[in-house]
Amino acid sequence: MNVDECIADLRSAIGAETALARRGAIEDFLEAAARVRGALTAAERHAALDDASRTFAGEPAALGFLRTLASSRITPEDQHLRAQRFARVRVAEIQLYHAAAMKAGRASGNVYAALKSQMDAAREAYREQFLTPVNGTADYLHVEFVRTLANDNAALLGPDYPGSLV
Repeated sequence: MNVDECIADLRSAIGAETALARRGAIEDFLEAAARVRGALTAAERHAALDDASRTFAGEPAALGFLRTLASSRITPEDQHLRAQRFARVRVAEIQLYHAAAMKAGRASGNVYAALKSQMDAAREAYREQFLTPVNGTADYLHVEFVRTLANDNAALLGPDYPGSLV
């Protein structure tokens, strides 16, 4: 192998390493952006920005973009849409993964007893993510329980169902 071939091989190896590093940096940046954008609370946004500050310490443009992304506020309408989407997805998951229990609960007139652990887990997650004393978010999860799991008949949820969260 002559010098020109060695230099060509070296350039090729450097190009491959550079492409790999670029892909890794882009993946890290996209992950940080998704975490910042997906943060539902100020504390989550702050934690995401702290992590990004460590990851992109020497990249002021990247950090500036992430700070801008974090500062964009979620409108009340967006919050309601997120809450509705969360409720629909959680209830669809219950429907999909616990179909037999759901049907048995409907037949017995006590859906809540048949799906208590799943419904309680969904209620707790909904409460943590969407219900605060001042945000005015409705209990879309309760609406979905009645509409989807109980076929628009709240009585089918059963006597033990605790009712709406708000």
